[in-house]
Amino acid sequence: MIEQKAGFTFEKIGVPQPEDIIRATARDTLKKLVEVNDDVIPVFEDAAEDLIEAEGGDAKRALCKTLALLSGHHKSVLEARSMLNGQEGMVTFQMIFEKPFFSVSMVWNVIRRYCPEDVVG
Repeated sequence: MIEQKAGFTFEKIGVPQPEDIIRATARDTLKKLVEVNDDVIPVFEDAAEDLIEAEGGDAKRALCKTLALLSGHHKSVLEARSMLNGQEGMVTFQMIFEKPFFSVSMVWNVIRRYCPEDVVG
């Protein structure tokens, strides 16, 4: 009803997942890099070379680690969240059956059969 009166359609999206949050933070970090004055770059050249060397010459890995630190997502990857309610440590399953089912116990049997014990615990 609101969509009809306003003349547009809402787009339904799920809860942001950890990777989405990290990517958004990384984009924000990249935007801030334009603020770095070129005159200060030479001061960091030795440290940059040391970092690349510490990563076995892998400049891309050294840069990724630096961006992770700058974005604040360097300790660990964020935990997955349920797409239904956003609760951490929960997952959302979508089950599509070819035939109708008449009992929730059938769904639980499928979950127990294919998921690790710590998931269905």
